[in-house]
Amino acid sequence: MLFLHGTGPGATGALSFAPILPALGGFRCLVPDLVGFGNSGHPQDVPAGPGPWFARRVDAALALLDTLGLDRVHLVGHSYGARVALEMTLRVPDRICRVVLLAAGGTPVKANLTTLTGFYGNPDEAGMRALVDAQLSRPVPGIERYVTERLATAVRPEVRRSFQAAMGGGDPMPTYDETVLPDISHAVLAVHGKNDATISASASLFLAEYLRRGELHLFAGCGHLLQYEVPTRLGSLVHDFLAEP
Repeated sequence: MLFLHGTGPGATGALSFAPILPALGGFRCLVPDLVGFGNSGHPQDVPAGPGPWFARRVDAALALLDTLGLDRVHLVGHSYGARVALEMTLRVPDRICRVVLLAAGGTPVKANLTTLTGFYGNPDEAGMRALVDAQLSRPVPGIERYVTERLATAVRPEVRRSFQAAMGGGDPMPTYDETVLPDISHAVLAVHGKNDATISASASLFLAEYLRRGELHLFAGCGHLLQYEVPTRLGSLVHDFLAEP
């Protein structure tokens, strides 16, 4: 299984998916940081703008499969990572098995990224807590550790530079709409929190409508960080879906 995390200051693969990994012990789980995040590379040669950085991240994820000699993988993408998963599935369909899209970005449904893009105006603990709180629908026990670890990553100079370069002006990323989604023949599970204020649950409804083998699961009383709000239920859901023949 290849896990693809979302965007935002301080985002990393481990922070994004740690809560659901215990339910997936029967799989080999690959949880990298995407290019420009965390401990991944922070290249200087990528032109500013969402499109070039997105392309570099997709290329790097595919190169990872080559380096590890993996012919086929399941994909689990959260938010921005779901957009990466869709692009990989379209580009190398024979190398992808099943796909799980959590709180998916990349559809025509516009995301509310105000708290993400505004974080570096005041990059402190209060700012990170506000960012995280905006992505939750309720208090989550132990979320303080997540806030602390994410802040420590976000304030690293190379992380800040990469994030701001990728969010700056430039070529846009592709959008996955009714003209391309029917080209995906894979089994896809779209999962969303009904109270997601970052990306509306209508994004997953859109995916389920236009993906040929799209399934949909909505969690009531849940926001954008559903991995932290319903980790046990979400982990079991993902496990059972990917374990199907």
